[in-house]
Amino acid sequence: MLLIGEVAERSGLATSAIRYYEELGLIGVAERRAGRRLFPESAPRRLRAITAAQEAGFSLDEIHRLLDSQAEGSEHWIELVEAKISEIHARIKRLRSIETTLRDSLSCGCGAWDECPILLP
Repeated sequence: MLLIGEVAERSGLATSAIRYYEELGLIGVAERRAGRRLFPESAPRRLRAITAAQEAGFSLDEIHRLLDSQAEGSEHWIELVEAKISEIHARIKRLRSIETTLRDSLSCGCGAWDECPILLP
């Protein structure tokens, strides 16, 4: 069993984030002994998985479903991940378009951002 400070150190998260994720049900409720939270050894790994999912663009609600789906079976988990991959591809395509527009605006020759015919057709 790990104290919340140990979980924070191993997961790279603040104790307030750990308590928040516990409150949301993303991690199990900590056992309490003498008023101190005690987490299982697996807690830092689960928290790192939550962080990785957030970095991939999953919302906290999606992360909850993602983690719950693992208990339901791999098919639901695969569907959630594939949907996120599709969203990421669409976002990348949109960002590339924005990058091209911004690069083009640098050579436009207009005098102001809000007057650029490339940015504001």
